[in-house]
Amino acid sequence: MLANLRRTKVASILLGPPPLPAEEESPLLQRPRPSVTPLPAKQIWVLCLCRFGEPIAFTLIFPFISQQIWEMGVTNKQEKLGYYAGVIESLFAFCTFSTVLGWGRLSDRIGRKPVLQIGLCGVALSISAFGMSRRFWGLVVSRCLGGALNGNVAVIKSMLGELTDETNQGKAFSYLPLAWSIGSVVGPMLGGYLSNPAKHYPNIFGGIAFFEKYPYALPCFVGALFPAAGALVAFLFLEETLAPRTAITPSSSPTYLPQQPALSALRGRSKYGAQVSTTIPIPEEDIPSGSSTPGNVTPARRDESAGGEVAEGGEVRKPPPVKVLFESRRVVAALIVYAIFILFCYTSTSLGGLSFRESQIGQALALGGIFTVSFQLIIFPPLQARFGTVKLYRSLMSLYPLVFGMFPIMSAAARWDEGEGEGMWRTWGMMVLFLVIKSIANCSYACNMLAVTDASPSRRLLGTLNGVAQMCSSLCRSIGPMAASSLFAFSKERRWFGGNFVWLVMIVVAVASAGATSLLVDRPADWREVKEVQSEVVEEEQR
Repeated sequence: MLANLRRTKVASILLGPPPLPAEEESPLLQRPRPSVTPLPAKQIWVLCLCRFGEPIAFTLIFPFISQQIWEMGVTNKQEKLGYYAGVIESLFAFCTFSTVLGWGRLSDRIGRKPVLQIGLCGVALSISAFGMSRRFWGLVVSRCLGGALNGNVAVIKSMLGELTDETNQGKAFSYLPLAWSIGSVVGPMLGGYLSNPAKHYPNIFGGIAFFEKYPYALPCFVGALFPAAGALVAFLFLEETLAPRTAITPSSSPTYLPQQPALSALRGRSKYGAQVSTTIPIPEEDIPSGSSTPGNVTPARRDESAGGEVAEGGEVRKPPPVKVLFESRRVVAALIVYAIFILFCYTSTSLGGLSFRESQIGQALALGGIFTVSFQLIIFPPLQARFGTVKLYRSLMSLYPLVFGMFPIMSAAARWDEGEGEGMWRTWGMMVLFLVIKSIANCSYACNMLAVTDASPSRRLLGTLNGVAQMCSSLCRSIGPMAASSLFAFSKERRWFGGNFVWLVMIVVAVASAGATSLLVDRPADWREVKEVQSEVVEEEQR
């Protein structure tokens, strides 16, 4: 009896509640706020460790990549380095774009854990090959390999979404950017201090032929240890989060599954998408067992003619503009590129840069990572709980025009310090201010992850949906670094607006990105409640 009642609750979530009588449209009592569910600490920490290795492998090359390309003799003009650095990063992102959806869909079929382990091993292999490369094509091939095997982000987000509910998701999802930020501190420090060890530490590595022949192998080998360790820890301690398809035993009567075109929803039509010929079925465990629903039906909550959703009380509510969510994500991915910051730091002050050495670039990146860790750990969770995901997202995105406006200010401070000959205190003062603003703005990444997870129509589609989100991000990153780096080089060569044309363009794009977030709608995910009720049904049937 109790199981039947809970199945009825599942049906009401999927198909919508019955309309209230006119005299009962307004509830007499406010619904109490749910208690916060404790986080599964062990699993969260294992996922964070897996996430931690990737930014180390990704960021450790940035302090020395410009110098590495320069020593290869690819170009004899410093201002053209941006073209080649952009090619390396764009190819990495393009290969990720080409494969990440496949990894996400594979994780929906065979499980999250094996796909995650494959990705971590691929990251370790690719960064090791990068350090052993002595030609430009070797750098390209190794980064392409890393991009093709990089399906971890979508899988980790899916696992985190399956481990949490709406009461604790804000805190849990803040840990992923936190893990990335800590890795972003360690990675640049490894790259800045361990590159070319035979030259920088002659008492230890001097005379060792291997490090003289491969000056950038040591930081890459050390960096590869972290994703390899993550793969080992995941193998030993990580539990599979993808529920088996037979979680709820169906009745003997035939069950017809409503067709849910989730990919159509990505085009911005409705929460569940318009009915088209290519559909994705709702997994059987996401509907109450024993239901007899004609195939390819649409949940009753959706209003086809209005393109909206019927809320409680019969009010038609406009569906969330998921399309805008991904468009905003693409713009963010195009803006937040390490490549252009590295080029800016490496470029001489006469060309509008900072003339930083490899170790100074590593220090700046590490300091930025420390700021980001602090803000993600201390500031983000209470702000997200107080203001909600979308409202906070809009506020954080509005900081990016200021972030890009700081670049010419830092350049002016560097020229002033160089002319005065009194050290670099002005340059570092502006750098610290820039890193603080940028680190606060980077909290928007956690908001984006939460919004994408809540947009999923079914927990069985989390891997695919996060794969699509990461694919959109990777597509933009395949264009962003090359476009931004080339625009940087073009601005310095032509000296448009004193070499600051690149920053004007980036500010305009940042304003457009912030404006796009005004179309987003904050709403919870129904599939979380379905998951909770299903667990209760399974427990009751086992008794």
